[in-house]
Amino acid sequence: MDKQVPSNMAASYVIIGAGQAGRRAAETIKDLRPHADVLIIGDENFLPYDRPPLSKQVLFDEAEEKVAFIRSREFYKSVGIRLLLGRSAVTVDRAAHCVHLSDGSVVAFNKLLLATGSRARRLNCPIGNGAQVHYLRSLADARALRREMNNGRRIAILGGGFIGLEVAAAARSLNCEVTVIEPQERLLKRSLPAVVGSSIQRLHVSKGVRFLLGRTPLAVTTSAHHRGVVELDSGEVAADIVIAGVGSQPNTELAESAGLEVENGIVIDSCCRTADMDIFAAGDVTAHFSKFHGRRVRVEAWQVAEYQSVTAAKNMLGEEGEYDETPWLWSDQYDWNVQALGSFDMPGEIHLRGDSATNCFSVWNFGSKGEVLAVAAVNCGRDVSVARRFIKERTRIDPSKLEQRDVPIRECVASG
Repeated sequence: MDKQVPSNMAASYVIIGAGQAGRRAAETIKDLRPHADVLIIGDENFLPYDRPPLSKQVLFDEAEEKVAFIRSREFYKSVGIRLLLGRSAVTVDRAAHCVHLSDGSVVAFNKLLLATGSRARRLNCPIGNGAQVHYLRSLADARALRREMNNGRRIAILGGGFIGLEVAAAARSLNCEVTVIEPQERLLKRSLPAVVGSSIQRLHVSKGVRFLLGRTPLAVTTSAHHRGVVELDSGEVAADIVIAGVGSQPNTELAESAGLEVENGIVIDSCCRTADMDIFAAGDVTAHFSKFHGRRVRVEAWQVAEYQSVTAAKNMLGEEGEYDETPWLWSDQYDWNVQALGSFDMPGEIHLRGDSATNCFSVWNFGSKGEVLAVAAVNCGRDVSVARRFIKERTRIDPSKLEQRDVPIRECVASG
């Protein structure tokens, strides 16, 4: 924590949020305007860090934490990015162009970026006295889990989304007994086709993970012999550790208190501006208009923090660029890499390229005119790379050719 901070200070460019989006925005401003006065405010005592490694290698080994910390303290000093850590922003006074912090400090700004991110959604079922439910959103959360996930411990994971599955993979790699409880009847139902979810489930089962699908947690309690007991709509699961991965919710309270529009995220235009021309927002806290979807969306993905923050930073400096990325996400589980580009929410025809019984295939979603709407790939990153251009250019594809794995994807473009 930085101790020597005056009660009142100022910076031309103030960034609230010391995560990936805040870091990338600060770096972009300094790259384009080296003498700019940039200040990052973070409510944790850590240097800015990226969150994707938290559910993967950071759970295995303390030494792997360096993967999350992209930049050292020396880097921030060398480029002139000031850090104000261990303090949270309490209110934004738009008229006075200043931010009030939890320690009583006041920071004045010319341009402000809200990169406040999101937090783990809490379980909506009762938690009994003495019962502990772990969440994974911060480095402190990852450290706490790493201390708990010892060889042979029984772990109940509530939620079969990407976070839950990545934690399951990490836990099995540490020889823990793992049960995944998911209210839906299949894994990843909201984001990926059934064939991908079932393939990932087979992978986990082959590693020893037990699944209880279509089962709803009613409460988390304890017993005389177990630290955690998950009571289900039929039966119960005893565990040493209970972990919940049931989604996230955006940290919009600061924006709301400032009178900015919020609708499942901080509402911004295509240039990452809020309704206040001097206040921008970036990362998974934002609700932005997506040309791809044709509507406003909030996307929880590395891509948004990495690229939307760059657009916001450039526009804070006076540019007028737009954020217009096709949604993309990825997940590493054991030795598998899973990627998804576009959206399977859009109605279309699903076609399989390759054999889903193997560990290398892709699933494509086509619109009524044969245009690519989405692709999900298991250990086939090249398919996603090619599909990116197809989606952007709305290229029509011949599904019958695409389904033939020996036909190069670039030769599957429809004629006429």
